Amino acid sequence: MNMKNWMLSLVLLSSTFPAISCSWWPSGDEIRFSLFSSSLADGDDISPLYYSVHFFNDYKVDEYTGPAENLQEWYNYFGGAYDIATIDQFIYRGRDKNQDFSNNKLFLDMRGGKYLDVAKYLVFAHTVEGMLEVDYWSDKEMDLEGLRNILPQAESEMQKATDPYLKLRYAYQIVVISYYTGDYAAVANYHKNHVMKSNQESVLKYWSMLYYANTLSDSDERLYLLSKVFDNSKSKARFIYQAYPSDPAAVKGVLKKCASNEEKGAVLSIVAFKNPGRAIDQIKEIADLNANSELLDILLIREINKMEDWYFTDYYTGFGSGIYSGCWECDAFEFVRDKNFQSDKEYLQKVIDVTEQIAEKGGVKNRGLWFTSLAYMNYMLNKGDRTDLFLRLADKHADTDEIRGQIAITRLLHLVKFSDKWDEKFQKELTMAINKVDRYGDHIYRFDHLRSQIMLAVSRKFMYEENLVLAALFEAQVKGGVIETYGWGSEESSGYQAFDLLNENATSADLDKLFELWNKKDKTPLEEELFKELEPYKWRLTDLWGTAYFREDDLGKALKIYETIPDSVWRVEDWRFHYYYAGELDNDPFESNMFGRSYGEAAEETYTKPEFIKEIIRLKTELDGPMVKEKAYYALLLGNAYYNMSYNGNSYYYTEYSWSSYEGEYPRKRDYYFNSSRALAYYEMAETYAPNDAYAAFAYRMQLKCKRDAINYEQEKVDYDKRNYSQIEKEWQIFAEKYPKHAGKLTNCDHFAYYSNAWREG
Repeated sequence: MNMKNWMLSLVLLSSTFPAISCSWWPSGDEIRFSLFSSSLADGDDISPLYYSVHFFNDYKVDEYTGPAENLQEWYNYFGGAYDIATIDQFIYRGRDKNQDFSNNKLFLDMRGGKYLDVAKYLVFAHTVEGMLEVDYWSDKEMDLEGLRNILPQAESEMQKATDPYLKLRYAYQIVVISYYTGDYAAVANYHKNHVMKSNQESVLKYWSMLYYANTLSDSDERLYLLSKVFDNSKSKARFIYQAYPSDPAAVKGVLKKCASNEEKGAVLSIVAFKNPGRAIDQIKEIADLNANSELLDILLIREINKMEDWYFTDYYTGFGSGIYSGCWECDAFEFVRDKNFQSDKEYLQKVIDVTEQIAEKGGVKNRGLWFTSLAYMNYMLNKGDRTDLFLRLADKHADTDEIRGQIAITRLLHLVKFSDKWDEKFQKELTMAINKVDRYGDHIYRFDHLRSQIMLAVSRKFMYEENLVLAALFEAQVKGGVIETYGWGSEESSGYQAFDLLNENATSADLDKLFELWNKKDKTPLEEELFKELEPYKWRLTDLWGTAYFREDDLGKALKIYETIPDSVWRVEDWRFHYYYAGELDNDPFESNMFGRSYGEAAEETYTKPEFIKEIIRLKTELDGPMVKEKAYYALLLGNAYYNMSYNGNSYYYTEYSWSSYEGEYPRKRDYYFNSSRALAYYEMAETYAPNDAYAAFAYRMQLKCKRDAINYEQEKVDYDKRNYSQIEKEWQIFAEKYPKHAGKLTNCDHFAYYSNAWREG
């Protein structure tokens, strides 16, 4: 029986590893990237110590309430007559009155008179557990008096028990009760003379040893016994991890007590688990002592997971490594990333070298794991031949579906990394590789999450090769709660993630290729499958396609694409497509907006995207026509249109899908969005065509607005204490000198109505 409250008399620490933080979400394990499964070794109960940027990993390997090592004992006791889930429900949730046991075979058999001695023991164990419970919300304390009163019953049942396994379990309960009631002499007596002398093989001996160890005043002896528990009972690893010192020098006295290399290896393993940094030297030392240790296998996996975080997280997610994360963009740490990457690469090679040495000695028990690890690490270093070699060796020694699943994952990644064609042969191979991974899904730790990270790795491979079409198609497969640059961590928005990737990176040529493939009649099965995720977003992506041409000022092509979209799409007033145009396109993009994007009252004239482009084309046509005084007005309207589509205007949504001053969202340097360069050219034309001095001054005032925005934008890139805005003052002086009669009146909007209509005069 798992006494979950056995730690309540001990201090539990619950703290996160000190990660660099800028107080932004997301961070830590939310973004940590890993393609190497943490559960490849036999360590279900030790999952809290799998690598995490926090002290403890939050994800269990299985969904059971009880520890695997105890459930397995009961499974063996019943001769395999009941599955683990049935045993877990009955034994570990038996005190829950809301549990439905009507289909629990073990419960039904016991109610029918089978295993009555076991049922009696379980009732007793549940009673003890209830007395140990502490509930801070209801002020419930441990029932120590109740424990003292029930102790004679435990002693009596132990004496009467004819089943040696149940006799051992009652003896263990006496150790537990004696520990919490403070009778340490009884703890020692029952642990040594009853539990440890039992002829039954059971993890209870090590659970009992933990209680006994915690009664000792001799620190070295206590830590020595705890190391034996750690080596033999994974479910107690978390507590022992907390209780042990981190400094190797602090365990010298413990090592002197060890009677074998295996025991020394167990002590050093705990210290290695507590090392959040590079631990390969510790792993080598442990391997020299006991290469057959299960703890060594788990430490190797943990080391690979660490390196993935340092080596891959920023590369794939764009958020920095989990251990150094905490903000969307900590530029101050860029130099650390650049410096550390080469160092991490060298360390990865060192880990490969040491792992090879250990594996070649032949002492490791789980050779399949070690060869699988070597294959994956060589994949990390882009060493194709070495990856192939170790995958073949791993195949020969793989003896669990967990290992076979990881081999399939590495093969898939290896296939994609070293393929440069998107033809039917490659697609068939890739489909087979994905299907093979999926077949092992039940044996892969956090499979949905890991599979999505595989899709993210595939997406990034194509993205870094500038194949944005395939990058977007695989980005749409990234689900499972994975958070990255374009991701939202939900299944419903995976198509929107593909949109974000294309919006930020794609040109019109890229989107031409996307729709060429999308509209292809003879798509391959894989292409058909990949496009399914994008179908609900087709109009949204079609809009992006047209907008890409709009951004490039190719109005004819933009309009042609926009006109394929039903008019109803431009009128939607909800978030049916993850956006609503009616709510965004609610300003007049042709007005002379003097106040920035929060102009205020609803505009009298609004335009859908195709309507807007048609009007721009009309105005440009008029501007190319015969000379009339309206040309000055048409030029101004075009200047307004291009200005209002910028960061400082009122209608950014015609060419952008979010309003942000953060340049990092625009890696292709859409300068017109920030500095109004396109608008400036038309305002200059308006001044040239102005029929009178007043209107020319107004056109120049609008030019000044563009120049001011450009200066502000450039100064924002400079350290705050070094910024110089004197050029803005100079521009105002030039304005005053050029139009002395009007400049003063145009410093604000008091005379706005007069000057904006001055083109009608003269």
